[in-house]
Amino acid sequence: MARFENVSFYRTPGGQGKNLEKIPSPSSKRVRNAVSLASFKSVAITPFSFPFNNVLRVREALKLQTLPYAAAGEMEFFPSVLEKTSRSCSGVALFIPSCELENSPMPQPRIENMVWPAPLALVSKVGGEGVTFWLDEENICSMLWRASVPVFYRWKPRSGEGAVEKELAWYDLYCRSKGEEAGEIFVLDATAPSELAKVPAIVVESVALCPWIGEVNISRRAIDSAVVLERMVHSLSKAASWVLIMGLMVLAGNGLRYYEARKNVDALRLRTMELYRSVFEPSRTGSIPDPLGLARSTVQQLRGGSSEGHSISEMFSSLGAIFEQNPNMDITLDVARYNADGVDYTGSAPDMETVQVFRRAWVEKAGSVQLGNLNTLPGGTSYRFNLSVKW
Repeated sequence: MARFENVSFYRTPGGQGKNLEKIPSPSSKRVRNAVSLASFKSVAITPFSFPFNNVLRVREALKLQTLPYAAAGEMEFFPSVLEKTSRSCSGVALFIPSCELENSPMPQPRIENMVWPAPLALVSKVGGEGVTFWLDEENICSMLWRASVPVFYRWKPRSGEGAVEKELAWYDLYCRSKGEEAGEIFVLDATAPSELAKVPAIVVESVALCPWIGEVNISRRAIDSAVVLERMVHSLSKAASWVLIMGLMVLAGNGLRYYEARKNVDALRLRTMELYRSVFEPSRTGSIPDPLGLARSTVQQLRGGSSEGHSISEMFSSLGAIFEQNPNMDITLDVARYNADGVDYTGSAPDMETVQVFRRAWVEKAGSVQLGNLNTLPGGTSYRFNLSVKW
């Protein structure tokens, strides 16, 4: 909570069971939060510094640190981050036995409750350097502060005369053994109504001095929420890891397919260029000026023919060979137009079968044979045709 407005304050009075006592404070009809100041008997304070800034990872690291002490009883821990960078964080962690949390009273369920060790709320009265004491009917709880950070927590029963003075003397001896002074001392007696009424104002001042206190919540509900969040994040992390692995595999497969496709396209492009150059390259045209003629010449070369065509005598020789091979072929040739590329015949035949025999005979001797202008002569007794033969 950044601002303490509409807050109710409670304390756990010693010797009165599990009932909370409300601390007098300005009344409000819109109370949404509560702060309970508890007299815990066992609180350990440990600083931490990790090369990461994720709070869940901080909790995991602290959990690993407490595993060797699990035999002494189950401990709950509450990390508070004081400094945070893009790659690291540092702060303090409060460790409390689970049994104390189970016995800690709670306010009405509809209110969002924050539980603090009682001396934590008094830091403003020592300016962040010194010792804060919280006294109730049966407990003396104290906390040592250095640079607005708690470094030590101590509990003693409030019994006998001079119990508070003995605690002050103990702190003085403890600090001197470390070569330092105890600093400012503040004692609040929660059994005195006039002293208890000062608590709300002191809390506001303490949060202004140490804003991180507003995030502290030592309660069973906070622990349960943190555990649920950890499990949820852990489950989502596993699912996200599998999704990431599958995505990387799909990406790798698509990358390989893309590489193979590009490789094939490049190979086809090179092969196409080679074929085009082998057929249509200008340096190969020679006496054949057009690409179509050059292509026809190349085909003839592959078939074993000559790109220079047939002489007229060779043409008549081929024509005579066709008639010798087909003595029953009744073909009448009226015109033969010869040139270097081939010959065009105009003639007639009694039926279509005869025309097709004449055409097929030339197919075996020429590069290209085309039948055209096929017409039926008057009377329907014969067919007139044009046959174009190209070498």
